[in-house]
Amino acid sequence: MSERSILISFIAFAYTFAPIMTNKFFLNDSKIYANAHKLSLLFLISGFVLNINSLFFIWPAFCAYGFCYYLLKNNKSVFTLISIQEIAMCIPFIFSLISALWFISGLNDFKLLGYNPEWSFYAALHGSFLGWMFIGCLAYLSKNNPSNSAYLWGCYCCFIFFLFVAFGIDGIPYIKSIGVVGFSILIPLLIGFYRFELKKENKTSIIFSNLSLVSILASMAIAAFNEFWPPFPKTLFDLPLMVITHGLLNVFISIPFFYLAIRYEKNP
Repeated sequence: MSERSILISFIAFAYTFAPIMTNKFFLNDSKIYANAHKLSLLFLISGFVLNINSLFFIWPAFCAYGFCYYLLKNNKSVFTLISIQEIAMCIPFIFSLISALWFISGLNDFKLLGYNPEWSFYAALHGSFLGWMFIGCLAYLSKNNPSNSAYLWGCYCCFIFFLFVAFGIDGIPYIKSIGVVGFSILIPLLIGFYRFELKKENKTSIIFSNLSLVSILASMAIAAFNEFWPPFPKTLFDLPLMVITHGLLNVFISIPFFYLAIRYEKNP
């Protein structure tokens, strides 16, 4: 299996899972949105099977539709978002569009910001898991815990760190390092904060959040070693070590389990 095929399989998981989170947390289990999601996935699968690149453009259209649907459902427009809470609720939708843009760029080798297809897919993955899903969870928590500002400001800090990493990869290296350090501290801190706020009766959420926290600590430790320790190995089985360690942990455990912990939390 090649690096590119692994990255695309990770993106496929993200594009299956992230809209489910969006529908649950932001759109009240909308059947219209759920059906649009299924139809869009069908177009993506058809595009890969039939090798028709034009079919992939359904995905940014679906992400744009989701954002517009959210705004209409809440009687908002981009010109009437006046509070930091309202803007925070839109950040996950913005990241869905960012991820879709990088996905299309990678498939068509548009060299956006000078990225080759593999780096474009990395950007699409970060946009999906850190931007769309993780910040989506924080935005949801901030809405349901308005007295606690940690989740709200976490949304904005993650957005800034994401930009540092994105523009630092092929630009100014120290900006990327700031983003990596910021993520390495902030994400475990926020997941740990959520975990230790859980009440004892939320046994399912405790299990999911514990697994998420352990996974993200391991994942961020790997990222820090990769960034700041030159002897750290770069490949395993002729594949990038970060993909099959850091990537696997974040894609299948760290971020999805954080969502599931929130999803199954029992509130009094």
